[in-house]
Amino acid sequence: MRMLQIIMLFITIIYSEELVNSSQINISKNWFQEPSGWIYPMDINIPDSITPNEGFPVCILLHGFGGNGAQFIQQYQNILNNHILIAPTGYMNSWNISDEPSEAPDLEMIADLVNQLQSYDNINPDKVRIIGFSNGSALANRIFIENSNSGIDIICTIVSQLSEAQYHDNNFYYPANETGGNQEFDGYNNMITPILGRKYLNIGNINDPIIPYYGGEAVGVIFLNSLNAAFIIAKSQGYDGNILSEGGVQLGNSSVYEYNYLSNQIIHLKGNSGHNIDNFQREYLIDFLNYSQIIGDLNNDGVVNNSDFLMLLSFVIGGNDSVSAADINFDSEVDIFDLLLLSDFLQNM
Repeated sequence: MRMLQIIMLFITIIYSEELVNSSQINISKNWFQEPSGWIYPMDINIPDSITPNEGFPVCILLHGFGGNGAQFIQQYQNILNNHILIAPTGYMNSWNISDEPSEAPDLEMIADLVNQLQSYDNINPDKVRIIGFSNGSALANRIFIENSNSGIDIICTIVSQLSEAQYHDNNFYYPANETGGNQEFDGYNNMITPILGRKYLNIGNINDPIIPYYGGEAVGVIFLNSLNAAFIIAKSQGYDGNILSEGGVQLGNSSVYEYNYLSNQIIHLKGNSGHNIDNFQREYLIDFLNYSQIIGDLNNDGVVNNSDFLMLLSFVIGGNDSVSAADINFDSEVDIFDLLLLSDFLQNM
């Protein structure tokens, strides 16, 4: 018996792997611009602190047009220091959304990257986050719409909202082939429904000189009104009320206004920081990423009560197992056993 335990421990050590700063993440894709294949450069930053029992959350940083991963990771390594940071660099320093120089299969790269990250022992596979800036924000929106990996629990988009290509005729769409050119809706012609359960933050500015806050055409793309875009995202996650008042809620004495849907699940911030974010917006973003949801608190109101039980009941009936806070017994399934546990908890409160 002792020998068997030693063998099992040895096998565990062999097959366990942690991501470190010197790790090589090699994701290669080929397409008509690079028929022989092209490897995405990846920058990595690992926190100096002790690894939590459940592993570090990980944040994938998507740079803006003309940027790169190395520059973007420097902006966050000191302020988001409780996350492992991964910053890929896009082909020709851009992400494939519409008429960018790149036609690379970036969504495939992101899917492969997330799957690979979830295999490391020091990463929490259920806390994969995305921050996208400008062109990277547009890619983050594509991830929200198109990627169905429930381990991606939070997506933050900075100074770029949904486009008409991504949402038109009351539906979300994705491109099956090349984007841009003279195609209708830039080739976004395949209907899709985003998965439930993700948190989403969008930050936009009314004086942005590049991306029109209130919608319109720019950089070869027709953008939706930022307020409407946030409302559309909220509806995709189950919100059935009216669009929030255009005035929003002023946050303290700042020039930032909040639009909060589904009790902090979907949030839009309106500011006036041009094509960037100010310190207040940045701190809000960091707090948004660091908020830990209470297991069983499905409506994110900070308490577990009968409203959460009714939401869980609807998830069980609908077969929705993508909401991590609904998995009360941590068996990776949302079912009758979670209902029984939550019911017992509420009865003994």
